[in-house]
Amino acid sequence: MPLDEVPPGTRKLFSYGGLSLMLFWYRNKLYCVESRSPAEGAYSEGFIDALLSQEYTIECPTTKTTFDIRTGKIMDWYPDNPVLAFLTPKDTCRDLVVVKVKTDDEAVYIDASDERFQDKQSLTKGGYDTSAETNNVFGLEPKMYVEGRNPGDVEPDRPMVSAKKLSPATLAVSTLAVAVVAVTGSAVCLYFENLVALGLFWLTGFSIVAFFITQFASEGTEDGM
Repeated sequence: MPLDEVPPGTRKLFSYGGLSLMLFWYRNKLYCVESRSPAEGAYSEGFIDALLSQEYTIECPTTKTTFDIRTGKIMDWYPDNPVLAFLTPKDTCRDLVVVKVKTDDEAVYIDASDERFQDKQSLTKGGYDTSAETNNVFGLEPKMYVEGRNPGDVEPDRPMVSAKKLSPATLAVSTLAVAVVAVTGSAVCLYFENLVALGLFWLTGFSIVAFFITQFASEGTEDGM
């Protein structure tokens, strides 16, 4: 690639060997990484406007995760969201792809010996169907199997079960009644500043609603069999 296509201070997206890559300047040196963050979901913004730090890292626009632009290692995993950092551990995300770059006075040279250029299935352009990439922590969907069956077994046909129908009027009245009881009970507990009673009230309410939902579902199943 001609060097003048990537002037200092600019970023350039391009494809090579089945990979979507990005060239950019950092401290008067040209670097090349994959164009989207491994930590992002299906709708990736990519690194075209991503922030660079003073510690040789680039920031994922969505998760704020930072990657070392020299090694691709994850440096800071979900720094602003400890809940997601716990639910999706750091080892669920692969390192950022970093490709070696050389330049002279006229051109930019990409290290084509990188093994990832030969394994084109390992990285694609991204999107909802990225589970084959092993890099989209949101897109992994393991197959489910019934205990005692082999994965290749064909699931036998099962009779359709008709659920018990609930009339709109009954649903509306029930919802209104639950709402009135919930608001009234909460107001009374808050008026007397009794948070313990408020917690018990909501716990009891949820238990009652869950019980009736379970009963209704079981009755519908019995009627359909």
